[in-house]
Amino acid sequence: MTDVTGGRWVAEIYGCNLEVLENPKLVEVALRDAVFKLGAPPGSVQATVYKFYPQGLSAAILSPVAAVMIHTWPEDDASAALDLYFFKPDVDPESVLRGLARAFGAREESAFRLWRGGEHEIKRRSQGNASRSNR
Repeated sequence: MTDVTGGRWVAEIYGCNLEVLENPKLVEVALRDAVFKLGAPPGSVQATVYKFYPQGLSAAILSPVAAVMIHTWPEDDASAALDLYFFKPDVDPESVLRGLARAFGAREESAFRLWRGGEHEIKRRSQGNASRSNR
């Protein structure tokens, strides 16, 4: 667990399961779970999911203490950009990000973490054997 008063994590995930990435209901369930793990009290979240046609979607799950957004690019190696905002000191945002990567079946992730107060870190991690040489 990270001992901070909150922060923002921006991540990109690659090689996701297209059946999940293109399903608005599954995306909303994964993002809701993430917001609750970031400290949102039950009953405090609001969701907006917009499905693009023929492919892609954007979604945001908001609460008073946490927010998670996603924008997907199925045509670009089944990738997505995630934004996690959290304001409680007793959450584990890295675990939440790993859970989202698993929920979407991502093979690789790249993340930028910005802590309140200016400290930041960039991390890249493969989920499996696949890797991206052009990123």
